[in-house]
Amino acid sequence: MASSKKSPSNPLEALKEDGKRVKRKGRKIGIMEVKPGNQWIKDSKEMPDPKLYFHDLIVEGENTVVFASSNVGKSIFCTQMAESIARETKVLYIDCELSAKQFQMRYTNSETGSVHLFPENFLRAEIDPELIVGTNLEEAILQSIQQAANDGITHFFVDNITFLCNDSEKGQTAGEFMMKLIKLKRKFHLTLVIIAHTPKRDRRQPITQNDLAGSAKLINFFDAGIAIGVSAKDEGLRYVIQVKVRTGSYVLPSSHVALYRLQHVDNYTQFVFEGYGDEKDHLREKNAATDMEDMQEIVNLKAKGLSVRQIVEETGFKQTTVFRKLKKAEKMGVQPTVSPDDAATDPAFRSASEGNTEEQGGTPARLPFKDDD
Repeated sequence: MASSKKSPSNPLEALKEDGKRVKRKGRKIGIMEVKPGNQWIKDSKEMPDPKLYFHDLIVEGENTVVFASSNVGKSIFCTQMAESIARETKVLYIDCELSAKQFQMRYTNSETGSVHLFPENFLRAEIDPELIVGTNLEEAILQSIQQAANDGITHFFVDNITFLCNDSEKGQTAGEFMMKLIKLKRKFHLTLVIIAHTPKRDRRQPITQNDLAGSAKLINFFDAGIAIGVSAKDEGLRYVIQVKVRTGSYVLPSSHVALYRLQHVDNYTQFVFEGYGDEKDHLREKNAATDMEDMQEIVNLKAKGLSVRQIVEETGFKQTTVFRKLKKAEKMGVQPTVSPDDAATDPAFRSASEGNTEEQGGTPARLPFKDDD
């Protein structure tokens, strides 16, 4: 006896199924797909919920930025996150920072020669400097990511956007790159973690979205933002804070930041978890003593010949703060403790005054690779 339930092979049933698919797909208006809000929810409920990785900081299918100043340990922390994700799925870490030798040394015990073993799903890629001369680096990276996505890789770490986009601090190039990257993310359902350098910042102030280098709109290209700060009370202590969350809740708000000790343990350079704390307890205190230290630093930088703009870049203070402290120092008669001759040998002055050698027509400043972390 035939079943009374209609089969999809039945022409009438097939037409109904086609009608349901059309309804789910929605109506096209220009570049938009339009459906009732309830339909969006119904259709999306049929999709699996995204996985959460590394203590719920990384959400599957999202675009996350991790940023901090130089020498804080961004690459180390992100490699640690990538390794954690690689225990579940394949991850490609695009390393524009370290050479292969630098990477090896970071994960080798110098005394015994033992090396850290990463999961087989942890894949690392680096760029041959000779292959990027005369090429559009941003487009080449995007094409490479697309090729890797075609091969089935869906989780990527890009270290870092500052390397890829020369004027990322202006935001324009970085914004264009991110728009194209987001297009790839949606097409291939990618999970992206982008590392970014930021200028020096005023460590008396809490970290916010605005500390991400570049245009204030750059953070809008990311679903989530994670920042790493250095404790003003202990230079070896790092704290990790979420500055933007689109899915879920803030696991690490300013009142509950994760504290880590940056250490090389046996054959593994890593962030060693030490508990939780309040960000305000790790900011530089505002008092007469620290105010005097700040004034002396600014006066010394000015004595070395740095412009106000260069002092802002070197200290992380706002321009108005630099002007105010210079004026206050003049009234108080604060004298420099360095001589102008020190400028020729001071690394901070050289980095601020020489600028980007690529802009001067010489060898690109980003080559050879440098380990800023």
